[in-house]
Amino acid sequence: MKDILKYIESLENLVIEIQKNLTKIPAISPDSGGQGEYKKFLYLKKLVEEWGFDSLETIDVQDDRVESKTRPSLIASIKGKTNTCIWIITHTDVVPPGEASLWETQPYEATVKGGKIYGRGTEDNQQSLVSSLLAAKALIDNKIKPFYTVKLLFIADEEVGSKYGIQWILENKNIFNKDDLLLVPDGGNSEGNTIEIAEKSILWICFTIKGKQSHGSRPDLGINTTRASSYLCVKMDELYKKFNKINKMYDVPNSTFEPTKRYNNIENINTIPGNEILCYDCRILPDYKLDDIISEIELIKKEIELKFKVKIEMEIKTKLQAPLPTPINAHIVQKIKKSVKKVLNIDAKPIGIGGGTVAAYFRMKGYHAALWSTIDMKMHSPNEYSKIINTINDAKVFFDLMVEPD
Repeated sequence: MKDILKYIESLENLVIEIQKNLTKIPAISPDSGGQGEYKKFLYLKKLVEEWGFDSLETIDVQDDRVESKTRPSLIASIKGKTNTCIWIITHTDVVPPGEASLWETQPYEATVKGGKIYGRGTEDNQQSLVSSLLAAKALIDNKIKPFYTVKLLFIADEEVGSKYGIQWILENKNIFNKDDLLLVPDGGNSEGNTIEIAEKSILWICFTIKGKQSHGSRPDLGINTTRASSYLCVKMDELYKKFNKINKMYDVPNSTFEPTKRYNNIENINTIPGNEILCYDCRILPDYKLDDIISEIELIKKEIELKFKVKIEMEIKTKLQAPLPTPINAHIVQKIKKSVKKVLNIDAKPIGIGGGTVAAYFRMKGYHAALWSTIDMKMHSPNEYSKIINTINDAKVFFDLMVEPD
């Protein structure tokens, strides 16, 4: 085992090479103005074909919005001593870079400095994707037959709802068994001491506020949608008081209701805006039903319409009621806990998070999925980075998960 762990440590240059190749391929959803994951999929497929996995399977999901017409996912398998599978499930899509001026490096050009790899996607979710590849390469290169059958699943469309990724796969492909071990390394912390077993409900809403445009000097002739949307933000804050339960198992212990995207306003200063779109990202403790939250928001909407004489259309972009948590004593949770302690000498504890991952979709179907990785939580941020040492150490844990019997 010590020799194998040293072998994984020797793969640092490979970590950098793969990260550079992945980062230079933007894999952005058409919902965010991109062309999807197809080119990144082609790179990964060629890579794992060269390495000599026992089998590869492509899952194509049609999406006419992208040039390739498909949002592909890929499964790379290594036959184990048992038919029970251990799945390591990472996603290939990334979010857009955001404001370019906030980046100190080029977001689509991986930059290595100080033991870190900077670039969009390097942490979310390329770090764990590379870690899973390293663990598998250690098996292949050293001719080790794992205890479990290893399944690396590289999925599409995680960042904007998984409709073309894991949701489609769970509805249309019978590839998972209830006794499989499901690891989704898409969350964690810098200490590596948390195992995510629960997630909050997710509610994404966009309000289209319609008023009347006029000259900035004649507000009496217009209906100012910016004023209405600003008041809407103030009223939405009241949800914090109404739905105020605390659960300290979660990384953020309360429900959150945050304004995010705001667009379709005017470009000049001297015009009263007559149209505006305001979006909210709400992460809600499972104690509350999303329909109750939506009913309260409807009341707020009506109040704003009456007060400012605007018309507000409310579109629910995502509505995901949190499923039951993965049990603390579930096989995958206990196995992660054991391997993290053995390899890294870290005591990991179960927690809940506000972020949404594909683990929620597994839990909805009655599968026990858990999250673990060692990350600095730089996802979706400017100057996103991944620590090389985290990639190496996580690969060691993944290897131990693959080869160690219960």
